[in-house]
Amino acid sequence: MTVAIPGPAADPPIYRFLLTGPSNRGIIHKRLFVSGNLYVVPILVPRLNALIWVAVSLDTMKKKTSFEGPLPFPEDHYRDLKRRHVIRLVLTYLAPLLILIIYFYFQYNAMLSESRRLHLKAIAENQANTLDLFLSERLVNLSNLIDDPKFPVPPSPGSLEKYLEKLAKNSETFVDIGYFDSTGVQVSYVGPYPSLENRNYSSEPWYQALRDEDFVITDIYLGFRQLPHFTIAVRRIIDNHFVVLRSALSPGRIYDYMASLEGANEVLTSIVNRAGYYQLVTPHIGTPLESSSIVPPDHTKLGVEDVNIGGDSFTYGYSWLKTADWALIVQWAHPESEGFLSGMQLRLVIISSLLIFFSIFMILYRSRRLVEFQIESDRTRAQLEHAAKLASVGELAAGIAHEINNPLAVICEEAGLMKDLMDPEFGTPHRPEELTEHLDNIEESVFRCRDITGKLLGFVRQTDMDLREHDIHEILDDVVDGILGPEMAVSNIEVIRDYQHDIPRLVTDKNQLQQVILNIINNAVDAIGGLAGRITITTSNESKNARIAIADTGGGISPELLDKIFLPFFTTKEVGRGTGLGLSVSYGIIKSLGGKIEVESSPGEGSTFSIVLPYKDRKK
Repeated sequence: MTVAIPGPAADPPIYRFLLTGPSNRGIIHKRLFVSGNLYVVPILVPRLNALIWVAVSLDTMKKKTSFEGPLPFPEDHYRDLKRRHVIRLVLTYLAPLLILIIYFYFQYNAMLSESRRLHLKAIAENQANTLDLFLSERLVNLSNLIDDPKFPVPPSPGSLEKYLEKLAKNSETFVDIGYFDSTGVQVSYVGPYPSLENRNYSSEPWYQALRDEDFVITDIYLGFRQLPHFTIAVRRIIDNHFVVLRSALSPGRIYDYMASLEGANEVLTSIVNRAGYYQLVTPHIGTPLESSSIVPPDHTKLGVEDVNIGGDSFTYGYSWLKTADWALIVQWAHPESEGFLSGMQLRLVIISSLLIFFSIFMILYRSRRLVEFQIESDRTRAQLEHAAKLASVGELAAGIAHEINNPLAVICEEAGLMKDLMDPEFGTPHRPEELTEHLDNIEESVFRCRDITGKLLGFVRQTDMDLREHDIHEILDDVVDGILGPEMAVSNIEVIRDYQHDIPRLVTDKNQLQQVILNIINNAVDAIGGLAGRITITTSNESKNARIAIADTGGGISPELLDKIFLPFFTTKEVGRGTGLGLSVSYGIIKSLGGKIEVESSPGEGSTFSIVLPYKDRKK
């Protein structure tokens, strides 16, 4: 007898070959045929003298997989799987990227901050050197006047006026000019304050300093004119007389000069003396002679410092002058340029954000594709499981047919007896209640047939995974007594059950676990090879797991084949007696249930297959 499942109409040659397959049985039994959208596997059932073709559809592999339509597992299972894939891909790809972005961002910030500090320091040094040069030139201008052999001693107001004009050509910062005799009296003066002429300056600190120094540059002070200004003065000994030539400089014009220097538009510049009073300052910060909130340290001539004033933290650069006891201070004119998301930082954040968004998109896309692949894999595996079930049913068909024949014989016998009892030729007709016993026997036999076919259909039916609490001993007994009972009764194989009865109930899929147990026991029966033998089923509690060990007294498995037994379509049985799907499918089922299958075998000593399942509840 040959049962064939045809491929699509577009593939008639393969279809005809499958129908004529038994004539080439010795060749095609080992092959897997692909016909259009079908996997076709030939299975020979010797007990029925039948060749059964089992087809597995590939339609689902050709269409886009999604959550729509029937799924091998509940949707929550795949949503949880997608979440795990997302977390794994995030930890694998996105987390290192984020760490690198954060690392390089802080590295860039540190480098940028250090670069800005060095730039601020360079501006302070450059402006201080320029101011030193400026003041030195002003001192040279005065020195050249008093050292000129034509300089009259004492000079007349008219000659001083010419000298002031000459100084003004060198720099507009010169305000006036005055000549002092050895008594400290300004005997000659030209400038906007004529009342200063003949004033005695002998008690002024700057004048007294000139007794020991060749020149002096004073701090800003009010003096007799009651206006902020500062003085530069040089002294000479002429005709054994101590004389001084002095000029006042305009702070405003000097600051205008400082504002024209390189880098001045980037910073706010101020000059303070050692006491912390402003000498030159922009109105944005303060006014001359006002106390400064920043006093640079004097142990280093050049540097950059951080300061916190009124809760605001900022950086300033400083440089002490060589010609005057002043410190030039610069700070950024636009502090917001140091803030977050500015300039290059903003571009880096935008690029990093784009990379992160692209990575998230790819992770979500990849996770979905992985889940779709897993759904397809589960669907294909479910079809292979169903094919393995059909193969097992084919092998069990003879025993099942024998089991059904018994109640059918009872039904036939009771029905014949009832017909005889109701035949008038055999005497007086019996009353209906006398037939009740025979009807009860018929009813009992019908229910027995129903139970047998129900168990068979329940085993074969392809259903979604149904995780519930079950007693593994009841599952084992259903397989051994309900499905394999008739075969065991005639196979001369003794089944020994060694159960540990304190094993907790397992959350598992009863139908799929029954299929695994049936596959393993069928393999054990085939390994015994029709001889008298023994199959021992042992259960044990291993703390977090339950173990089901199925041992046989068959021929065992060689070490070189032991690593291959779970490969799809690998079988050690002779041609036509197996598809090679049983153990492969069983391995996938137990793995999907969160467990594992272990094998111990030695040639000539039998094999032991152990199913290890966890007690922990699995999410549906």
